[in-house]
Amino acid sequence: MKSFAAWIIALVGSLIVLFISLGYYASSQILFFKLRDVEVIKRRETRAKRLNMEVFQSMPQDDILIPSRFDYSINAIFVHPNETDKWMVLCHGVTENKISSIKYLNMFTDMGYNCVIYDARRHGNTGGVHSTYGFYEKYDLETVVDYLFDHYGPDIEVGIHGESMGAATMLLYAGELSNRAKFYISDASFSTFGDELTNIFSQYTKIGSPLVLFFTNIFFRIRSRFSLFKVSPIRVVDQIRQPVLFIHSKPDKFIPYTQTTQLYKKKKPPKAAWYPERGGHVESYNRNPEKYRKVVASFIANHVGW
Repeated sequence: MKSFAAWIIALVGSLIVLFISLGYYASSQILFFKLRDVEVIKRRETRAKRLNMEVFQSMPQDDILIPSRFDYSINAIFVHPNETDKWMVLCHGVTENKISSIKYLNMFTDMGYNCVIYDARRHGNTGGVHSTYGFYEKYDLETVVDYLFDHYGPDIEVGIHGESMGAATMLLYAGELSNRAKFYISDASFSTFGDELTNIFSQYTKIGSPLVLFFTNIFFRIRSRFSLFKVSPIRVVDQIRQPVLFIHSKPDKFIPYTQTTQLYKKKKPPKAAWYPERGGHVESYNRNPEKYRKVVASFIANHVGW
């Protein structure tokens, strides 16, 4: 009996060590994931004819380093080719940088608006040690929007577009921090960070995902002082009074589109949604830019009046 009890204790102890190790490893991979090189993104976007750097650089623009409240600088570019007081702030996804947002910038400047693109925390030319998928990033978005109003006029009108992590950041900003924007466009956001991590973990193993998530969160709190359970757009989406357009490709395997349908269901009107039948994660624009623009333009015309 004693030997059996000792065996059980050893087994339980080994499992705890295993899950602690997996939690530490997962937290490292999530907080310090490898970023895409800027030049790689430029080549990718140029080959796909979504980027012409000469055209972009010819636009009137101000390349600014904005102080973050977290003791690093946020690199933002304020592009203003149009005589208008209407601005779009564009939030890129995880591992990307502001270059990825230029395809949307081209769409919105063609529609007559000015735009802001910026590097999220730890991405591109913006500082920061850890990526937190919206928890701290929402405060940087607030800083960028406040800078826009302070330096380009208190009477300007602002919309915000975000994809993936950028969309989650935007929804957290809108639901928790500020009502300064007139509308939001969410492309492929997750509903909760915990659900998204569970989805990723389950692609590797069906066993123990909740325990790995539990220990991963412990290391998040120790290493970066945030809880993944606080990164939850669905918890605050019903607090957003402004119109939100939700976009999410149905074939998306990285973030299932059902996470966006959950967000849409909880968001109070005004709201709209488009779920394209083609495209993987944040590929709705890439697969059908003309349809994307029509959906966005219709949403803005019907719900905002720009």
